[in-house]
Amino acid sequence: MRKLIYSLMVATVSLGLTAGMARGDDRTAKDELESRAHTLNDLADKRGGMKEAIHDVSVETGVPVDRLQKMRDEHPDAGAAGLLIACVLADNTKKPAEQFLSRHVSGKGWAAIARDNNVPLDKIDNRLSNLERELGAMPATGRDQGSVYRNK
Repeated sequence: MRKLIYSLMVATVSLGLTAGMARGDDRTAKDELESRAHTLNDLADKRGGMKEAIHDVSVETGVPVDRLQKMRDEHPDAGAAGLLIACVLADNTKKPAEQFLSRHVSGKGWAAIARDNNVPLDKIDNRLSNLERELGAMPATGRDQGSVYRNK
């Protein structure tokens, strides 16, 4: 009887630790994807702004530039990476990209949205890598995010 109780206690502790580590992995994936999106948005701003970045997202996803611009107008904080991620999710789920942008704006992380819709994070990561490569090939404008240019 003691062995049975001891075995059950060990199994319970093991399951608890495994679940805790899985939650930690989820947080890590979320943090990495959010951080990567933020870094790419900064790179887009320093490499010519959103016009060129939207063109690159269009080339990468096949979504027309005017539709991406409309999404950008409705969700100005999404950035190039957010538009790309939303379009990748939309392509894989056949749901509108705007739905994913709205969920992200309301506080849900990109990794959680992808997981809820059974979209592999690797697929998103690969597309972000392609965008990063395209943005990195553009000459730097030296513009920092949020900078305002004034004619003198």
